[in-house]
Amino acid sequence: MIISNLLRTARNVPMPEPGIPPIKPSTRPEYIRSYGSYTRTGKSVSAETAKTIATAYRCGNILSDDIASLPFQVFQKNGRSITQVDPDAVTRNTAYLIEIEPNRWMTPFVFKKTIVQWLIYYGNAYIWEPVGGYREWFILDATKTYPEFDQNAGLWYKTTFPNGKDEHIPSNEILHLMINSTDGLSGKSVLTYARETIGRQLGAHETQDSIYSQGLMPAAAIYIDGEMNKEARDKIKDSYLSAVKGSENSGGVAVFDSRVTKFETITMKPADAQFLETVAATDAEISNFFGMPLHKLNMGKQSYESNSQQQLDYLSTTLNPYLVQWEQAARLKWLRAEERGSTYLRFIREALLWMDAKTRSEYLRSMIQSGQMTPNEARQVNDLSAYVGGDSYYIPSNMARVLEDGRLDAAGKIEDVILEDDQKL
Repeated sequence: MIISNLLRTARNVPMPEPGIPPIKPSTRPEYIRSYGSYTRTGKSVSAETAKTIATAYRCGNILSDDIASLPFQVFQKNGRSITQVDPDAVTRNTAYLIEIEPNRWMTPFVFKKTIVQWLIYYGNAYIWEPVGGYREWFILDATKTYPEFDQNAGLWYKTTFPNGKDEHIPSNEILHLMINSTDGLSGKSVLTYARETIGRQLGAHETQDSIYSQGLMPAAAIYIDGEMNKEARDKIKDSYLSAVKGSENSGGVAVFDSRVTKFETITMKPADAQFLETVAATDAEISNFFGMPLHKLNMGKQSYESNSQQQLDYLSTTLNPYLVQWEQAARLKWLRAEERGSTYLRFIREALLWMDAKTRSEYLRSMIQSGQMTPNEARQVNDLSAYVGGDSYYIPSNMARVLEDGRLDAAGKIEDVILEDDQKL
């Protein structure tokens, strides 16, 4: 009784009102840094330098494109009935913003892709919905936005706008998405953990560039008969380099006079050191940080059956955490308090599988034959018009309902067949 009274009292206590914005902000260097960090290879890894690595660029692009391509819709429950909320241009309801026009400058695809790019490369994404007036959503710069608390433990977000003005925005106006969070207040990007690996790959690519700029010729030592001053030595070195340096001189021939007594290479070729294999292995390691299956990067083994299974695994283990977080945060921030109990937002995950005609056809067939979808609903997925009589549900004729006493009810006829306990549904 005491516990139930305490719980009842706690439920009736309103949330504390936020106080005044914090006066002395405390920044987090790891959280707001955008200029990159140096690795042990001496390379600075930032969001932009990481994108110069094809694997990191493709991983970020595929992730953001896949999520941006998924329909994001609003649904409403009324008892056991669930209906999709239609977009309303007059009220600019949530369905209209996420399906048609999030703001005056972006399409839904661009809006969602930009959000995911911020998440991947910076660990945080902030969507601001100003209170009052024309309803729309703005994406805040994650490198210039971070959370703070006031004296009443109210959460605020301090941001610097493009005009240089600093503002404190109350948390009820901000939808904050994050990944790799350790405190629930701020996230960490994929680059935070993949920094050394990407730095190693940047160094490897620089080495490749250096090798190719030399026309794939190794470094060498030239032995001269007699003493030479620095000017003379530089002259011979420049003569050799001018003959072989650069891709246009690949395979060139350097001609020396009789004073050159010996020519000796002093480095290994990339293939001899298995250099190229190391580069490929690092690419696979980078893709692992992003949770990207190798077949989507045209790497690893390629087969239709295995790739189809990997696509399902990719949806459940890589994409789903991004989608679930966004759905939950949107329900809290984009719906009114009285709507949250019966209204929710959902990404249509099946759309990712519909890209393949065979998989889409098998999925729709199973949904119709199991009575979960009408033929007209399946035709709507393929943007086909409905037909008369296509709104009926179908199930196999040999299916029967098991009654509580174990008898079977098949097509309205009750049969005296008693099922064993392990056969009952």
